[in-house]
Amino acid sequence: MQRTACLATFGVVLTVAASGCQSHEAKATDLQKEYDHINQQFARDCSAEMSKLPQELSPKCADESKKLKEASDRLQAQHAKK
Repeated sequence: MQRTACLATFGVVLTVAASGCQSHEAKATDLQKEYDHINQQFARDCSAEMSKLPQELSPKCADESKKLKEASDRLQAQHAKK
């Protein structure tokens, strides 16, 4: 898990560093890939917690949910720039 988080962080850093030289479509594609990766990680780690009622997320899943929301917001902002 720690390795995955480290790789995801590294990927985000590379995406941010490279985004200065990319076109709008390339940025949107990279943000979509980042969102998909975070979404898959959240689904793997937290799907059982999401199916419980009432939903009570562990701190780990709450953090992943926050990262997923932030990635979604960045992707939506990029699409809005069209």
